[in-house]
Amino acid sequence: MKRKVLILSVAILIIAITGIASLQWCSRPPSKGMECIFTVEKGWGARRISQVLSDSGLVRCRLYLLWSYSRLDGSPPMQAGIYYFDDSMTPDSILGILTRGDVLPVETSWVTISPGLTLTQSISLLSEGTGIPLIVLESLSTDSIFLVSNDLPVLEGYLFPETYEFADTLDASEILTRIIQTGKARWPEDIDELLENTGLTLHETIILASIVEREARVDSERAVVAGVFLSRMRNGMKLESCATVQYALGFVKEVLLYSDLEIEDPYNTYLYEGLPPGPICSPGLPSIDAAFSPDTAEGYLYFVSREDGTGIHLFARTYRGHLANIRSTAGR
Repeated sequence: MKRKVLILSVAILIIAITGIASLQWCSRPPSKGMECIFTVEKGWGARRISQVLSDSGLVRCRLYLLWSYSRLDGSPPMQAGIYYFDDSMTPDSILGILTRGDVLPVETSWVTISPGLTLTQSISLLSEGTGIPLIVLESLSTDSIFLVSNDLPVLEGYLFPETYEFADTLDASEILTRIIQTGKARWPEDIDELLENTGLTLHETIILASIVEREARVDSERAVVAGVFLSRMRNGMKLESCATVQYALGFVKEVLLYSDLEIEDPYNTYLYEGLPPGPICSPGLPSIDAAFSPDTAEGYLYFVSREDGTGIHLFARTYRGHLANIRSTAGR
């Protein structure tokens, strides 16, 4: 009996010593002089990361890494990104880098989307600035799955104007999504109440904002211009926006001819009542705010540029008053 106990004790001791030795061996770095750039992809879990680290020769035992990770307080997520590792690092130091997200700095690109640009103009700028092929951005801009994932009916009008810094590691979908979400974050908080006041849908509001962006030049007038178009719709009048005709033509024509106003196109608001089928550009924040809160207090139904270089308009409640304003600007 004593002999069996002795044998069992010795066996347990050997197992314990072997376990401790194995644990110590696993906790040490491979130290074979290897260094590498290591990429953790989005969606990778601890098991996948530990396996790839093991396969790369950066850790001796993936099970040790998982065991060590499980002992961390709360097991913070290992973060996606690009890292620099060498095999002189211990598994625990590698784990610390991954959970802190100490990624390598990446090259970035700066792109400015100005208010009033069309979708075609905006994605051309993005392609030039980021190096992403234009055909990729064009394809994604009409991809129904991408649009649904961002809760959008179309992409035109929803690329928010701003200066952006993009990491060169981002793909086309990530870049466009960031621009879209930046814009949505700037919309008013009380959207439902504002839409109830105007009677417009959210998409119709963005369409109106895009027209205001192209028609108004002075921020202080944008809400009044939005009010003119809203009042015209409420009175069953055509919008008669030159900006929508320019969009139908496919280019900006400073002086429109009467023949231009007769172009058969759903975006020609001289021919068709109501708002056009979609936005005509990406509106800036002042135009978006104006479309959500149009100023209809004065009952204006018409406006015309003063043509004095200020961008200011003359507003009128009646057609007679509008003609008088037009005459007052003649010859300037």
